[in-house]
Amino acid sequence: MISFRTKAETGTSVAILAAIVILVATGIMMLVPKPNTEGLAAGKIRSQRDLEKRIADLQKDKAAAKAKIASLVWALPLEEVGPKALESITAFAQKQKLKLIAFRPQKAVEVNGMNQLPFVISIEGPYPGIMRFLRDLDQPDLKLGTNLVQVSSSDPNTDLVSATVGIVAYKQLEIKTKTQEKPNAAKKEN
Repeated sequence: MISFRTKAETGTSVAILAAIVILVATGIMMLVPKPNTEGLAAGKIRSQRDLEKRIADLQKDKAAAKAKIASLVWALPLEEVGPKALESITAFAQKQKLKLIAFRPQKAVEVNGMNQLPFVISIEGPYPGIMRFLRDLDQPDLKLGTNLVQVSSSDPNTDLVSATVGIVAYKQLEIKTKTQEKPNAAKKEN
């Protein structure tokens, strides 16, 4: 039995307690599984699967974004975008009984791999008709974005107003091939 009453019993009791602690520790160590590399490998495989899934999701998002951009970009040749836009603008103005005063193309600008084709429209008519005209311009299938609207009174005695509307069309940049560049190079040499 473990007793700490005398000095002789104390030494024996401490030795017994130490043996019990060692026995319990050894039993626990035998029950705990030994560490191995399988757990590390499983974690690495799980991380790799998560990354592959994220990449696949990002590729789907990229494809959806490209499809959305393609639906908002003109597929016509650059020279035909202005006349088609004018055709739509004229139809909208006639529908709202507005007077189309001017449709002026502006200088095309290259922005982020796209041709940005700005136009300025001047129209005149009743204010509600101008507002309906602007709502017609917001149709996604029209492929035009409104970036400026200025409305001012034309005649103080009537309900007529004048509006200046800035619109923008986008066209994918056309990549020039070497065969397209050679005729220009030949002209420079002559």
